[in-house]
Amino acid sequence: MANQLIRSLTAALLLAAGTTGAFAQNTGTSAADAPVFQWGGDFRLRFEAYDNVHTLRNFGAHDRDYFRARLRLWETTNPLPGLTLFGRISTEPRYWYDAATPTAEGTEWKYVILDSMNAKWVTESSGTPITVVAGRQDIVLGDGWLVSDGTPIDGSWTNHFDGLRVTIDAKDMKTKFDVIAFNQQALPGDRVPTLGRDTDLSGKKYYLQEQDETGLVLYASNKSLKNTQIDGYFVYKADSAVSSVVTTKGYNSDIYTVGTKFSGTPAEHWQYSVEGAYQWGRRNDVSGSFTPAANLASHGSLSRDVSAYGLNAKLTYLFKDKYSNQISLITECLSGDKRGSTGKDEMFDVLWGRTPRISEVWAVAQGQETGRNSQYNNLFRLGASWGIVPMKDMSVTATYNALFALEDSPTRTTSTLYSRDSNFRGHLFQAVVKQKFTKTLSGLVLAEYCPMGDFYTHHDSMTFLRVELVQAF
Repeated sequence: MANQLIRSLTAALLLAAGTTGAFAQNTGTSAADAPVFQWGGDFRLRFEAYDNVHTLRNFGAHDRDYFRARLRLWETTNPLPGLTLFGRISTEPRYWYDAATPTAEGTEWKYVILDSMNAKWVTESSGTPITVVAGRQDIVLGDGWLVSDGTPIDGSWTNHFDGLRVTIDAKDMKTKFDVIAFNQQALPGDRVPTLGRDTDLSGKKYYLQEQDETGLVLYASNKSLKNTQIDGYFVYKADSAVSSVVTTKGYNSDIYTVGTKFSGTPAEHWQYSVEGAYQWGRRNDVSGSFTPAANLASHGSLSRDVSAYGLNAKLTYLFKDKYSNQISLITECLSGDKRGSTGKDEMFDVLWGRTPRISEVWAVAQGQETGRNSQYNNLFRLGASWGIVPMKDMSVTATYNALFALEDSPTRTTSTLYSRDSNFRGHLFQAVVKQKFTKTLSGLVLAEYCPMGDFYTHHDSMTFLRVELVQAF
């Protein structure tokens, strides 16, 4: 029944795409003459190679190389003025190379998922536009620091949230208000059936996040001050561990976050953004890791009060020359747990911001401390970046970060891979080259080199390489 539903949906999307292909590239049509149907898609091929990131030392099976091939098809329908229906299906099979473990080599076909399905309604009353989006949708708030990816376990394959978003554009106040509510299920087929295998090459079930999650976001952006935008937000996140998920990394928690962001252009050539947030609530780490176990012994409960903070800032100077040169200074500070001595949990939760925004290497390396990739915490970084457009349709960015831990002990592990007598995590060197070959074909090369600091027991280097091509149609 489930497979038949997905097959029917896939067939409907493909049929509509085939019968309305003439509309696919017609993006300049006026609203009055807009076609009833539009369709499109893209194919992304990536080769990725990690070294030492999963082991934090150079020994044994320290390499991980693989191909990722993501295919997406989408269709948009406008049945009524102001109403848009959108649907998208996606799959991303992979081919793994692992010479140290031959049984792990081979093609992992993954599954087909309906990664977007929503209705968008836009209306205007008394000069105040109101937009309502209901269903499965992608959501990014601000720079995506805390809200950008509702499905972090599958990487950048999908990012969706299942919920409702209402946006009110109060033009007379120069303010936009967002009210967002959603619920995420850990298993990809829990809410909408998927097509294909539901386990990986080792037989473990696929999952999108470590627990079921419920979110409520109140977000406001004001532009009353000249060249300045002020954002303020309140976020509630409830986690519920799922026993059917083959993982011990789920939480049971209720986390509240308040934050604000200032951004703008105070003078010609200059841009800045400063964002800070504070968290409180209760969290029960059901993994049985060191800190909750110590808290159970000393305070009689696995659940602890949360008191955490985060800060993220960037200052950019744009030369506005013929090569679009720009330089930026970057800093970020995320609190880490003080390892049970306080009876509280001071680990900052980046909520739905678990993306490789700092780097691919540190997204995975941070997971060795918490059991969750991109669960950034216990971090202070200070860095700089330089960007240039050396020729048409090409951009180059080089970034350096010095990385530190606020606490000399990792947050969620007793592993001997951490020295526990230093706060220096290491250096991060990153280079990104992007090239647009045609209107529909683009490429990317991303390289990272990370000499490890004394925060770790071993002083090896972690590396990452990505080569990517994306063809839209």
